[in-house]
Amino acid sequence: MAREPRWDRVLTSAARLFAEDGFAATSVRAVAERARLTKAGLYYHIKEKEDLLFRICEHSIQSILDGARAALAAESDPAARLKALIRNHCGFFFRHPHNLTVLNRDMGALTGAQREEIRALEMAYLDLVRGVFRDGQKRGRLKKLDPTAAAFALLGVLNSFDRWYDPAGAVTPDALVEHVETIFLDGVAEERRK
Repeated sequence: MAREPRWDRVLTSAARLFAEDGFAATSVRAVAERARLTKAGLYYHIKEKEDLLFRICEHSIQSILDGARAALAAESDPAARLKALIRNHCGFFFRHPHNLTVLNRDMGALTGAQREEIRALEMAYLDLVRGVFRDGQKRGRLKKLDPTAAAFALLGVLNSFDRWYDPAGAVTPDALVEHVETIFLDGVAEERRK
């Protein structure tokens, strides 16, 4: 079910402000102003500021997870499945760069049931990534590495882009995806000549 445009504007505004100033330092008034709503209008959608953080995190992780599931369903080869995961995660980051910052930096401010819901989504995504590594190993196409370590290594790379990547820099978004694919599928060492 599609979300209404006003709610999209609220979440986009909140994500940008949380990424720029931090969740704790951002006021509900600032989010309302950025979203072109009154503070009362914003409270029509939420009970408290933490609800905005929860919705940003939930939308982000669920979107990445849904995209990954769809991408994996279209691929059978283990290397192609790993590339599909990488492309999906990178694509979400390129479309929503502020969301990744919020996920990485501010998600810990969630408490109670909201934090548990996000943790469950995180675990579902981690299990999906681990499954790609496990399947590739069983089929003899990926090296026998601990699937959890491999999954966390990949997610560590993909979740760090917001801290260093500049899309206006020398490495284009497409080239960045190719770099990550090459590193994870081929490594960085040149083969030794005999």
